Amino acid sequence: MHDTRPPTAPSWGREVTMGVVDGHPCRLYADRPHSVAEFLHTARRWADRELLVQGTRRLTSAEHEQAVARVAAVLRDHGVGPGDRVALIGFNSIEWIVSFWAVQAVGGTAVLGNAWWSDDEVTAALDQADPVLVITDRDQRRPALSMASLRSVVDRVEDHLPLVLAPPDEDALSIIMFSSGTTGAPKGVLISHRAVVANIHNLLVLTGRLPDELPDTHPGTVSLLSVPLFHLAGIQVSCNTLLSGGRLVFLEGRFDPAEVLRLIEIERVRVWGSIPTMVSRVLDHPDFAVRDVSSVSSVPMGGSAVSPELRERVATAFAGVKSRVGSLYGLTEAGGVLAAGSGKDVAARPGCVGRALPVVELRIANPDHEGIGEIQARTPTSTGGYLGEDGAIADTDGWISSGDLGRIDADGWLYVTGRSKDVIIRGGENVGAVHVEDRLLTHPDVLEAAVVALPHPDLGEEVAAAVVLRPNAAVQIADLEAHARQGLARYEVPTAWWVRATSLPLNATGKVLRREVRRTWLENGGTTQDERAGRSTA
Repeated sequence: MHDTRPPTAPSWGREVTMGVVDGHPCRLYADRPHSVAEFLHTARRWADRELLVQGTRRLTSAEHEQAVARVAAVLRDHGVGPGDRVALIGFNSIEWIVSFWAVQAVGGTAVLGNAWWSDDEVTAALDQADPVLVITDRDQRRPALSMASLRSVVDRVEDHLPLVLAPPDEDALSIIMFSSGTTGAPKGVLISHRAVVANIHNLLVLTGRLPDELPDTHPGTVSLLSVPLFHLAGIQVSCNTLLSGGRLVFLEGRFDPAEVLRLIEIERVRVWGSIPTMVSRVLDHPDFAVRDVSSVSSVPMGGSAVSPELRERVATAFAGVKSRVGSLYGLTEAGGVLAAGSGKDVAARPGCVGRALPVVELRIANPDHEGIGEIQARTPTSTGGYLGEDGAIADTDGWISSGDLGRIDADGWLYVTGRSKDVIIRGGENVGAVHVEDRLLTHPDVLEAAVVALPHPDLGEEVAAAVVLRPNAAVQIADLEAHARQGLARYEVPTAWWVRATSLPLNATGKVLRREVRRTWLENGGTTQDERAGRSTA
């Protein structure tokens, strides 16, 4: 095939070789970019195509590169250079994505904060990451740039600056992304350029969109992004669109099913990646019957389990999708997607999430008699550990434990059967049970707390708190909710409560038996209840 890459663009190949990463054997792509910033050079091939759309604003790929160059100059004026951390805290916007690429261009590390965090959580994360600059519209005591102020920089199209990239270093940090773990507050996960590039490379191979294999006539894909850019899925979609000549459409403001349907119709969206909760809300919206959604050919879903019933609803509702309701399985600590399967593949195998991607190795640790054990992965996409903690996430042989339970059949298909971690997945957001419990236990009237997941028809799971109060405490459930809201993100605040008259069940070492709490709660109806004498359900 004729080489149509711009002169500065990196190579993208399919050949996989064995190499060594962090002292461990690992599968690697032989021909690959060596930094995330180099993606911008690959995108030059599609310079005249529209890349970003939000409201009435539309940027071509060339205009995007120029905006990145201008914002990168602003960052350099603020003293940001290679290795410096810059925090991005905000909802999806053109300014957010341009700022992300500007940080990559100057060789910095993008610290991706969750826009739903409470002020206390933002402060804790920034204290942990210690960025030299924060880009946000929140009030900050640290040096900051507002997203609003950067809009004028992005829109200043008359200023043409050369795009200058810092020298590539595969082992340098590209991103710090926060993961809701099983203990304490969200932890910063360290993700290198090597890890991000390998993850994106995997996805491009999976979807048949390797830049070096695309003809000039490749139409590109119009993708609607309704997941947050501060999630790994958001970064993946934005990178894939940039590299393959596609167009990325953003919502304005918060998720709105009616607006999703309007954008699908007027922008002729082909791929709408989302989470099951959002997909269900769109399918249930009355506008679905009157909007033209025939352009949609793929609805990849992640963030939580996708039921066979929802897959069938999607395939029925979107005529162009048919068997394309695929599945992705990934892990923040492993740097991204580990396994994937087409709709046809997973439909024939209930509970299956796909097979390992080209540079991913999967295994089951300590399997039981049914072959079920903890899912582990070894891959160059694996992350470098947690911020502020010594030691790697992987074991001495390079394997990362997922915290998920599953099995692998004789043909290599991965089935996820449950979770071993105390993590609740509420509408695609991970909530650490211990983090919520710690907040509840700061209330002076709360003696004991156990936070569990209860099934929810829309969100998949809801955050449910069982608490034991001090004798004769007058506190109401509404008071506990208000206390939780002061220190937690909105999605972390419990929406179901069980005020118990007896202590929580414990094991021999004094650890709360959350599974027992959940089982008993569900047997009793799984609704909010207050067992104190004379109290009614709040």
